Amino acid sequence: MEHDSSRSGYHEPEPGLAGLEEDEDWGDDEVKTFSVNLIWACAQEDNGQYGALGLDGGIPWHLGDDMRRFKELTVSHPVIMGRRTWDSLDPKFRPLSNRDNIVVSHNCDFKADGATVVSSIDEALDFARQEAIPDDGLDRSEIWVIGGAQIFKAAMPYASKAYVTYIQKKVNADTSAPDMESLVRLGDWRVESAGQWTAPSKPEDGIEAYRFVEYVRNS
Repeated sequence: MEHDSSRSGYHEPEPGLAGLEEDEDWGDDEVKTFSVNLIWACAQEDNGQYGALGLDGGIPWHLGDDMRRFKELTVSHPVIMGRRTWDSLDPKFRPLSNRDNIVVSHNCDFKADGATVVSSIDEALDFARQEAIPDDGLDRSEIWVIGGAQIFKAAMPYASKAYVTYIQKKVNADTSAPDMESLVRLGDWRVESAGQWTAPSKPEDGIEAYRFVEYVRNS
């Protein structure tokens, strides 16, 4: 695992199973718990079904309302992403500010300035939960997985919540989001809250409406 200077002063993660399945004893009076949240936006595919996630390493739409919500939810927490998601970020916003950026890449030579590069989702989760010394003020009780499709798939067994923005617009896409509605029908997950369809606060990219849906894994 490769470490960037942005996290100097941190303990090396200890090997294990990411320490997320149950409460962990840190040797003090407080039992710390960790949750893994998935977050993405998806538009409509050609058949009208929702799931279109990205095209050619980027997002084929722009929705300021969703970007503001994304920041509100993830700021002050660790965020985990794949290399392609890292590359898709505008360099002037990379790394994402006030967040601990962790990039998963199988390329051991890959560098991500301002982020930590690891080789697997397990390493990423282990690293995300490590407290900073000195304390940097980040809240590591919530770890956010922000994409792309392969990282969502790898993180799904650890996740307890998924925050999905559905965008009413048909787009071309070469990657798809997890099918949360199928998981709901199987009984693995449930809808915790579902917002109303809302028009964007300003016209953007032909988007007619969007809605926020929060899913929770059934225990």
